[in-house]
Order: sequence, then structure tokens, then C-alpha cells
Amino acid sequence: MDILDLVFPKRCVNCGRWGEYVCEECQVGMWEEEQICPTCCRNSRYGERHKYCRGELEGLTCLWAYEGIARKLITKAKYSGQFDVLEFLISNFPFDSAQGEQFFYFKKFLETNPIIVPVPLHPKREKERGFNQATIVASLIANRYSLVVKNLLTRVKDTGRQVGKKREERLKAMSGAFELSRDTPYVIPNTILLVDDVWTTGATLRECAKVLRRGGAKQVWGLVLAR
Repeated sequence: MDILDLVFPKRCVNCGRWGEYVCEECQVGMWEEEQICPTCCRNSRYGERHKYCRGELEGLTCLWAYEGIARKLITKAKYSGQFDVLEFLISNFPFDSAQGEQFFYFKKFLETNPIIVPVPLHPKREKERGFNQATIVASLIANRYSLVVKNLLTRVKDTGRQVGKKREERLKAMSGAFELSRDTPYVIPNTILLVDDVWTTGATLRECAKVLRRGGAKQVWGLVLAR
């Protein structure tokens, strides 16, 4: 047993049983999310953008449905700082299962060795929280696939909490919210994997992808823990 498990024992977020963040019996309450086109948000078997849709994201990979246990886990990590919860969500996702065929094009994209870019928080929000959850997720994905994380974006507009806002309000709030970081190299990588924790309307990832494409990126693929 890990010494951290002795000091900070894990407890199932659903039934309260000690041992894991989600016990074996409660794992049946976690649903894999269907893949969608990042432009029109309609079903897309491989998460690719439809040929007839236009947009800055080539594709979008969603892991879990943002409800039930997965939602509890993401909320726990965001407000308690228990980052191993996020590792649980990634390590237990069946990328290579029988259903893994839907991630074929995502895996092909990973073969291009994209730079992983986390969606940034506004400096004020990050200072208040003490961390950026998207950066943690990006690091976990990078470790899994031996990729590199770079903070190429900065959030220049404090959009506040987006929970409860309508789609039109989110789109307006995100317009002009991001810029390339001052530390961003002159030459932007050709392929970028843009990472965030949750996809709601997609306004955040689309705006980030727009800035990266404008900066010179040829392909941007999105990945979120849940939708």
C-alpha cells in the first residue's frame, strides 16, 4: 500500500466505502461519453470534425459523461486539490478496449507528437485556487503518451464562473479572452493537443484553438475529461 493511502485514505465518492475513489461495485455508474463533432456538437463516431463543418478544432476526444460519479470526482479534484482523482479518471478509461476503435483518429493524431497545451485560467483565478486543473490533466496525458506540455496561451480576460450561463452568454464572455503567451516561441508547433477538464458549450476550447491557429498551428485537437 502507498504511504499516502495510509495518511490520506481513499474513499468511494459514491458509497463511502474505503479503499478507492470509486469502488469496483460503483464503477458501473461511470459512463463513457459519445464522441461529437467539435463544431456542430452532433455525433461523430471518431470525434472528428464533420467534412461539411468549419472550425478551428480538427477533432474532440471526450472521456466520461459529466454526470454522476465522474462529475463528483472532477468536483472533488477542483475544490480539494486531490489530483490523483484526475489520474483515476484517465488511467481507468478504456482507450484500448473493444470500444477503443472510436479513438482511432485520436491515436493517429498522437503519432504526430503534438505539443499539449492546457487551457489557462485567469491569473487572478489561478492565484485564488492555487492551481490550474487543466494543467494537471495535461501533465497526466503527457506522461501517459510521452508528450511535452507547453503553456502557449494566457487568459487576458477574467470571464468569471461560467456555470449556469446560456450558450450565447458563454460565447460573448470567451470572445477575446485568450492570447498567445509572451513566452510562446516565434514558431508555433504544427500540431497541438488542447486540454481542458470539462466541455460544456465548447466556447472555451474553440476560442483557444482560434488563437493557436491564428498563431500558426496547422492542426488542433481537443481533449476533455468529461462532457
